[in-house]
Amino acid sequence: MRAVKTVGLVLNYYKNENVALALEMLEILKRHKLNYLAFGEDAKALGLEELSADEFCRKVDFVMVIGGAGPLLHAARIVYGYEIGILGINRGYLGFLSELEIDEFEQYLDQIVSGEYHMERRTMLEADAYRGDKLLAQEVALNDMVITKGALARLIDIKVKMNDTQVENFLGDGLIIATPTGSTGYSLSAGGPIVYPNLDVFLTAPICPHSLTVRPIIFPSDCTLEITIATDMPGMLTVDGQQGVELLNGDKIVINRACYDTYLVKVKNIGFFDVMHDKFQKTHADKFK
Repeated sequence: MRAVKTVGLVLNYYKNENVALALEMLEILKRHKLNYLAFGEDAKALGLEELSADEFCRKVDFVMVIGGAGPLLHAARIVYGYEIGILGINRGYLGFLSELEIDEFEQYLDQIVSGEYHMERRTMLEADAYRGDKLLAQEVALNDMVITKGALARLIDIKVKMNDTQVENFLGDGLIIATPTGSTGYSLSAGGPIVYPNLDVFLTAPICPHSLTVRPIIFPSDCTLEITIATDMPGMLTVDGQQGVELLNGDKIVINRACYDTYLVKVKNIGFFDVMHDKFQKTHADKFK
């Protein structure tokens, strides 16, 4: 991998403790004679020059994310299309996508700066939401796209087609469309399978289906899913738990594998299942302290 000269920072700027920690890490980057940049509200919070997303992505060698899954998913959408590596530094609850804990950052920094790391490719999803012939929104996600009912406890009717072939039609609370990366998130809670992260597939997991036969399905990534909803109350398309698009009766969502991938910076020789067991066991242990 290429040597690192300029680091981009992404964090939860509205959490004071994350800003304070980021300022400490900037001092460490200074000592290692590295340049650093931030984007949008993060730049304001750190007192740095405010750049456009394009300027930010063109100037950084990799992006360092301070926090948990939320800011990392946000970072994936910021650098979408630029093939920039993302290094997650955990300060969240689980930190499943984070490579390092806070106290490991300086230990591995020289290794990263000299290019002694590899990047792990992660598939992303693209969703086009339509109302009739009108394109409502076009979104990308690293984890998942989630279609849900409105605020009241009423079921919505969901129809799923793959390449124009009917797959399923059910009443329920919603549907999760997840990447392999997202298979350990909301989809897992809804009974979906854990999918090895480098498999070129995506999956659907129904949320509380009123059916004995509707189950999670794994699809090849080169297919197109077309999802239509019928509801008398507004529903919602949620992108990585962060972006939302209101859905009305008859709206259609077209899901494809995104044109570009996310690249996660890896410096440890730890396998996926080792990470999975460590993170989930740590979480359960922390709950019962």
